[in-house]
Amino acid sequence: MTRVQLIDVGKQYPGRGKGAEPVVAVEDVSIDVASGEIHAVIGYSGAGKSTLLRLVNGLERATSGRILVGEHEISSLPERRVRDVRTNIGMIFQQFNLFHSKNVSKNVEYPLALAGMPAPERKARVAELLEFVGLSDKATAYTDQLSGGQKQRVGIARALATNPGLLLADEATSALDPETSQEVLALLRRVNLELGITILLITHEMDVVREIAHRVTVMDSGRAVEQGDVFDVFSSPKTETARKFAATA
Repeated sequence: MTRVQLIDVGKQYPGRGKGAEPVVAVEDVSIDVASGEIHAVIGYSGAGKSTLLRLVNGLERATSGRILVGEHEISSLPERRVRDVRTNIGMIFQQFNLFHSKNVSKNVEYPLALAGMPAPERKARVAELLEFVGLSDKATAYTDQLSGGQKQRVGIARALATNPGLLLADEATSALDPETSQEVLALLRRVNLELGITILLITHEMDVVREIAHRVTVMDSGRAVEQGDVFDVFSSPKTETARKFAATA
């Protein structure tokens, strides 16, 4: 299990045009995700949620503040060390990000091949993962033969391939219908309960937070405006943003 800490994190991008003011995407955000927790970051479009996720996995560097993933301060590591830390981080994408030219098994196997795992061990690990996500019968199928829910299950299996301690989910259900979303959320709950993996997920859907999250951070205009246990935040919201989300449930 992996703890994630963001301490006074900020991210700015250069403004467009000469003399333009920088664009503030994230400002003074502090979040402490406990080991084994499912922590949701909820906010409307432009709130800074996706930027926050890219900062946690080191795809972008914070302008200010500190980000710790486990015992590693990822915000200050050189790129070669960041790549090592990423082996402990699985990523689930909104649009699945699967290889259309590879079958299901090869998609799941890909990170194992990159890690240099011998072929027999890769084969056994892929079979184990496909059984866990309920797709053993789809091992040789190609992605265009799968439903959206099945594609996301492949994405989850691939994210789990290297036994990560942390799973990052970027709007993992927003491309799915409600029934399929429930199935994917149930699978993520199993990942957390049975494998003990910490999950940090971003979403704009209140139902996702209510369904599986233990704690929640509400973001608005790059700031964390409210945090706490899901029930406490949305039963007695203190900010207008939180009140709007609570009203949708």
